Amino acid sequence: MKVFTASGIEGSTPCFRRFLSAVRSYGADVGVLLGDLTGRKVVSAIRTGPSTWTVPLDGKVHEVDSPTALAELTGHISDHGDYWLEQTPEEYEHLRSNQSLVELYFKSLVRQRIEEWLTLADEKLGADGPPVFVAPGCGDWRIIDELFEHGGRLLPCDDRVVQIDGYQMVTSSSSGPTEWELVREMDDRRLYTKLLELCSGVGDPDFAILNLQAESRATQRIVKRFQPLVRFRGSAQGGNGGASKQGRTLELSPRSPMVEDAAPTLHGVLVQLEGGAVKDYVFTEA
Repeated sequence: MKVFTASGIEGSTPCFRRFLSAVRSYGADVGVLLGDLTGRKVVSAIRTGPSTWTVPLDGKVHEVDSPTALAELTGHISDHGDYWLEQTPEEYEHLRSNQSLVELYFKSLVRQRIEEWLTLADEKLGADGPPVFVAPGCGDWRIIDELFEHGGRLLPCDDRVVQIDGYQMVTSSSSGPTEWELVREMDDRRLYTKLLELCSGVGDPDFAILNLQAESRATQRIVKRFQPLVRFRGSAQGGNGGASKQGRTLELSPRSPMVEDAAPTLHGVLVQLEGGAVKDYVFTEA
């Protein structure tokens, strides 16, 4: 069985398209996309005239003088995982002073993009494509979880055990404590208890796959206790990813997708499992 896994695409539709294409082109029997799935900011396009806009972006103010130029700039913003919102100057000032309204707009744009991805997955994978599982990251809002529960080609796998061609795959987006106070983080004791209960349904560890993205004492204890065949970790931020061993468990961490590059790049890992053993693996770039 070939499993293709990537993570951390953070709202980038080009990276999502590359993931779907990679599942097919690499001949994977299963695709697994892990979080974080959503972007990190909303950019305002402030209308200053009939065909002019001001766009504050990454410490610079872009003066846009045509609808074509606006489409090019906002396309760049969307491709790199962020969201944009056209506003009047009055709406912009009102939004800046109302954080609850900012979050409302932000969540609406996040939902919209995930819904676009669901449609895209149905179109690209088709009825005869391999199963593709998806789970959010510890920094993703919970509003996206329900979108994956409504059927379609992207199958939810967070906080559950799924059966894949004789293997059991356990996934959790939960994290231990972090400096960022993420949506899905919890103290290590509670996380360990949660993961212990989740993994209690695992039978033969030779046929077990763990998707535990976040690093913490709790996840290390779980891997050491259950010794699954392979563990997929979250993308290595700012690093080259890599492979390591914890006991008998092979831990694989692809390089973080380069969503900020001129052409966003998806990094992943393709693993071949056979008879309860890792036959081969290769890190990929697309």
